[in-house]
Amino acid sequence: MTGQARTALALLTALGSLAAIGVARDILRPTAASPPATATSAMLDNATTAAAAAAGPSVVKVESVQGMGSGVIMDARGYIVTNYHVLFGSSTNGPARSYTVTLSTGATRPATIAGIDAPDDLAVLKITSPGLRPIQVTDSNDLRVGQFTLAMGAPLGFAESVTVGIVSTLHRNVIENGPATVIPNMIQTSAPINPGNSGGALVDLDGRLAGIPTLAAIDPTFGTAAQGIGFAIPSNRVVMIVNQIITYGKVVHSERPYLGLSDVQEVTPAVAAQQGLPVQNGMLIGGVVPGGPAGQAGLKAGDVIMRIDGYAIAKQEDFANAIAGLKPGQHVMVTVVGPTGVRRAVAMTLGELPVPSL
Repeated sequence: MTGQARTALALLTALGSLAAIGVARDILRPTAASPPATATSAMLDNATTAAAAAAGPSVVKVESVQGMGSGVIMDARGYIVTNYHVLFGSSTNGPARSYTVTLSTGATRPATIAGIDAPDDLAVLKITSPGLRPIQVTDSNDLRVGQFTLAMGAPLGFAESVTVGIVSTLHRNVIENGPATVIPNMIQTSAPINPGNSGGALVDLDGRLAGIPTLAAIDPTFGTAAQGIGFAIPSNRVVMIVNQIITYGKVVHSERPYLGLSDVQEVTPAVAAQQGLPVQNGMLIGGVVPGGPAGQAGLKAGDVIMRIDGYAIAKQEDFANAIAGLKPGQHVMVTVVGPTGVRRAVAMTLGELPVPSL
């Protein structure tokens, strides 16, 4: 007999002995606290099922030869928001030849790209189909940490899948290796976000869109998605971008700051040694866009950014957080160290990040 079997037998014997003296029934009898707990559970069950039912018809699956993901119907005319990386994948050759959208009814429709916003990892598809139900949208500024949310989409291709979690934190600036190097002010959620969830819907318990699930944190030890740490683009940002694409076919105003740097790299001791830099941390400027804010301010390739408006810049995360808090047209002081070790502070007026269209 195995150890597990002996343990199980001992447990059964003990329960039998307890039953003989009338104890087991007392142990198993519901306590006075059970009815309120049951009522609370029923209320949560009703809320989550109602939210899934309300948002479900607005969530679709998106497929092409370059990848698969999810999308959300934003307009009854057939405009569907998704992630840029869902449409383009890792390809640098442009969009796929064709895209297919599968509705919640199971019907499929061909789709064309209406517009893109690579810096925010967003894109909009257009389909033609009667009776589309646009999702209701909540004000993402009203979200609260601890609030229940549902992530809806087609993870691993399983359409109409729903996971549940809470808003873990707000205004998280996320660095990724995709088309958007830094996505600011994201919603962090514990609702599991798996491959294929990208571009789907993060909804509140009223079934209203709170954000677009985009990526999960990566566990650096194993290189796999970390459980319960997912990120979504806030609904207010999504609506602002989608409305511009519907109206103009492109993003006219990104409302994000622009320094005019074509390449920046985190300085580590190894990078400093390799390139002979005078400092061990900061952000190394690899290129400056001619005529851009940085160029006009006198910054040059080879300078290392050490401070932005009093915010110390030691690594990429510091740089991302500093930039996320700035606005187009804002005046800032940027402290850099040149190749010879000379430190200088320059005044810069930020531009507005341009968003390329197709």
